[in-house]
Amino acid sequence: MTMESDLSYKEKCDCARSNFCQYVNQADNFSLSEKNYLTKVIVNDNISGILYVSSVLAGWTFIAGLIDSILFPGIIIYAIFHGVIDYKVLTPPILFVLSNIIAKLIYISISLRGKVKTYDIFISVLPYVGSAYLLRKFLIKDKLMSKAVYAYLKTKKQEIKNRFLKHLKR
Repeated sequence: MTMESDLSYKEKCDCARSNFCQYVNQADNFSLSEKNYLTKVIVNDNISGILYVSSVLAGWTFIAGLIDSILFPGIIIYAIFHGVIDYKVLTPPILFVLSNIIAKLIYISISLRGKVKTYDIFISVLPYVGSAYLLRKFLIKDKLMSKAVYAYLKTKKQEIKNRFLKHLKR
């Protein structure tokens, strides 16, 4: 780690536990003073926790989107062939949406307990916008932090893409 000495022992330890903080400190595109500033912000404002929850919500949204893309067209096809939509047909998607929202509410509340306001949690549970909301609200205000988050997410996206392609080549 190439951190300046004015970081406390606790900040150094917190940084060592954060993948995002480790990425920032190993990146070549930040000066030592920028790395020090970013490290302090990351560990003191729990930015890595918000980034982690945001990335989990992004993956969650992808999976929920796949389920939605099967569930809702299935209802339309059923309605076309049977000529009716009743409670038996609408119950599964309504239960899925409600359970998805409740599960996200519980997950975000536990993961970010005391770090975000209640209305931020409620906005974050909305389908398809939670991840983007958390990123915009807590990470993108600071230009340097925005640059670091963008570079980190770009790297993570490439890692996931490479793993996926490696898995397909088997």
